[in-house]
Formats: sequence, structure tokens, C-alpha cells
Amino acid sequence: MESVPKTARDGWLYLPSPYACCYTGVDTASDEESSIQTRRSRQEDEVLGWTLDAATRGVIVISTAVFVSSELLKLAKEATGCGADIEMYDDDIMFNEACESARVYGMRPTSILTNIMTVTGLLSAIIMPLFGSIVDHTDYRRAVGSISAAAIAIFILLQLLVIEAHWFSASILQVLISVFYTIHLTVAYAYFPELTADHKEMAQYAARFTAVQYASSVAFLVSMVLVLQVIYKNSDMGSAFISQGIVFIICCFCFGYSWLMLFHPRPAAQKVPDNTSLLTAGFWRIHETGKTILRDHDAIKWVLISVTFTEAGTTSFSTIAITYMTEQLGFTAEENGIAILILLIFSVPGAKMAARLAPVLNPIRSLQICLTMWIISIVLAAAFLTNKGQQTTAYVFAAFWGISLGWTFPTEKTLYVTIIPRGQEAELMGTYICASQMLSWLPPLVFTLLNEAGFSMRIGVCSLAGFMLVSLLILFLVGDYSEAVAHARTVDEERKQLAHGISTSKDENAYKELA
Repeated sequence: MESVPKTARDGWLYLPSPYACCYTGVDTASDEESSIQTRRSRQEDEVLGWTLDAATRGVIVISTAVFVSSELLKLAKEATGCGADIEMYDDDIMFNEACESARVYGMRPTSILTNIMTVTGLLSAIIMPLFGSIVDHTDYRRAVGSISAAAIAIFILLQLLVIEAHWFSASILQVLISVFYTIHLTVAYAYFPELTADHKEMAQYAARFTAVQYASSVAFLVSMVLVLQVIYKNSDMGSAFISQGIVFIICCFCFGYSWLMLFHPRPAAQKVPDNTSLLTAGFWRIHETGKTILRDHDAIKWVLISVTFTEAGTTSFSTIAITYMTEQLGFTAEENGIAILILLIFSVPGAKMAARLAPVLNPIRSLQICLTMWIISIVLAAAFLTNKGQQTTAYVFAAFWGISLGWTFPTEKTLYVTIIPRGQEAELMGTYICASQMLSWLPPLVFTLLNEAGFSMRIGVCSLAGFMLVSLLILFLVGDYSEAVAHARTVDEERKQLAHGISTSKDENAYKELA
């Protein structure tokens, strides 16, 4: 038999005429390996992008929560004349009466921060389902992430330019920054579960991102406190101007590099459901998931209601605390920064305490103890922190609040993820995020109403304890933790059996067709 000369190139076996060209299959492995390398490269890009994004978000939150908030309070008071020197008045009584009746844009200056948060909370609760729908049902995910990041940076730049001369415009910009931050967070968390399919690797990423955001917050706070001690005392520049200037530079570099170079486009994850539109799909999904939870998952229902009140209280805490410490205790921006820094530092042992107590007591009891600590510390703070010059006592309370804060979030999440059925994590975690935002506007609104009605700020602070108390009592309705976990596992087994039955039925039908 005549030998056939052949050459191999690119996986193909080339034979001279009259032989045909046939494929050896060698490049299949090569293409698969190349595809794996491409996926790994994209994963590494997006992990780095998420890391830089988390660090930037940590800096933004601290700058706006501490330094911008302190500056807006000061400027609002100055706009009413309450920030003026007391020597302008004949006596202390006249000065206090003037400040009690002072209004700016129809409100007390001490209501400015809580009003900002009320508006932000309402807008965020409305737009989150809409942008969640855009992220899920269109291929504009990266575009929304890029635009929201750019908008945050632009609004921060505008805010630092106008805050000294036009504080009310800066307040409106603060609302816009917070709303676009919520939109940006929605996009970032859409990328998170797609970083890896390995649960252990996912846990490592989650720990890394949390550590990076925490470290960036602490580093920024320490840097700002040092800057204010060295520069601010001999400068006419406000603390907000300095902090937002630094944040703007960080946003340009980190947000810019992340969203232009590291995050990759995504196709639509799913089609818009029938009988809905892009505008209503997010609300429809929340409605359908809510109906399922109310009908089939009693423990999840009560946990989500508890989360709604807990998150409302903890989300509003820093805003109300900054308002109280600035107005009632006479804290400067630097002293507010130190208090928040202590809170962040002590949240670490709080998180460690949560990790140790949850397996011993179960997450429900651990969270109830934590909420009890919140209630006691808030009420005691309102009782004992009443006058200026109590910085040391306030810092002690900040340490307890830090422990409570670090204890709350991991315990709450552990409780929730252990009682939800497998295979529905993405849908039910979306419901969890929605629940955590649902009432974020209510505590600042309650504080504002009490403040505008002339009640003491101490009562306004105590109103936060009321939200924690409601959450604590609702947790008793969850029932036995082990039964809730067992219910979730039962649902898992029923779903597996149903899926197996459907698969078997299809196989039988296929066999009958062949026969």
C-alpha cells in the first residue's frame, strides 16, 4: 500500500490530493485550555476590580458619614446665626432661645443630616428594583457600573467646590452621591457571585473584600485625623473640602481603572418575564418571591421582618450619632472621626465574638443578645452623654457600639443563609438586600419629627433603641433554629426528588419514542 505523506499543522492532518483533509481533534484541547486561561484571566481582573472598588467605597462612606456630615451641620447652624459667637447676645438664655427657634429652609439646622438620609432611603428603596432589573435583563451591567462610578466622582468634585459657599446645594449633592452609591452597589454585587463557582474560594474573596474595605476606612480615618491636627488648625479650609478632595482623587484612579480596564461586559442574565416590562420586572420578582416566602417559609418571613428593623436602626445609627455628638456634645469633625475610628476598631472583636457565639448559642439567640446590648448601650448613652466635655465617655460608648456593630452583621447573615433552601440563594439574597433597605428612611424621619416638634435629642437617639427592640421581639417568632434549618433541608430534598422525577419521566418518554 502506498504510504501517504502527511504534515500536521494547527491540529489538522493535511493529505495531498486525492486524499481529503481531515481533522485530528488536537486543537480541541488547545482551544479548551485557551478558554480556561481566558476565564482565569478575566476572573483575576474582576477580583482586582472588586478589591479596588471595595476600597474606594470604604473611603467614600467614611468621608461622607463623618467629615461632610460634620461640616454640613456646622454650616447649617451658621446660616441661622446659631454658629455665631455667644458674646453677640446679652446672655446665655437669649442665645439658647434664638437657637431653639432658628430655622433654615423651613427646618432646624440639626435636622439637615436626618432629612438627607430620609430622602436618600426613600429614593433608594424605589430605584433598587428598577436598576436590579436593568442589571439582570440587559447587557448594560458594566455601563451602569461605569456611569454610576463616574457620577459619584463628579458629584464629590462639585460638592467640595461649593460646600463652603453653598451648603444647601452641597446637601442636595449628598443625596445624589448616596443614591448613585446604592446603584453602584447593586451592580458590584451582581458581579460578586460570578467571580468563582468554588464556594471556598468565594468565602476567601468575601473575607478579602471585607478586610480591604475595613482597612481603607481605618487608614483614611487615621490619615484625616492626622491631617486635621497638623493642617486644619492653621487653615481656613473645611474638613469636608480636604476629605472630599482626597476621595475624588481616589475615585478617579481606582474607579477609573476598575470599570474601564478590569470589569468585563456581561450579557443579559435572563429574559424579562412575560406580562412584565423592564421597568416592572424587578418589582414583580420581589412580589412573587414575597408570596412564596409568606406561603411556604415561616422562619424566613420573620427573619426578614427582623432584618428590616435591625438594618433600619444600624444604617441610621452613624447619621444620628454624628448629629447628637456634634450638637449635644460639641464634637468637632476631628473628634467625630476619632469616635468612628474607635467604633471601627472595636467592630473586629465584635465580629470574632459573633463567630464564636453563633455555633454555641445558635444565631437566633446570639443576635438577640447582640440586640439587647444595642438597646442598653443606646439608652445609657442618651442618659449619660448630655453635655460638652464628655469626649472620653463618648469614646467608651463608641467601643461598645463597635462591638455591637461587628457582632450584628455576620450573625444576621449566618442566620439567614442557614435557613434558606439551596438553589435559591441568588433570589433570596436579593430579597434580603431589599429588606435591609426597605425601612432605612424611617429612623431618620422619626428623629427629624421629634427634633422639629421640640423634643430633646436624647429622645430622638432613644428612638433607635425602639427599632432594635421590635427586631428583638420579632426574633422570638422565628421559632426553634434547628427546626428552621431542618425545614430548609426538607425543601432541598423535595426539590431534588422532583428534579429526579422530571428527569426520569423525560427518559421514559424518550425510550417510548425510540420504541
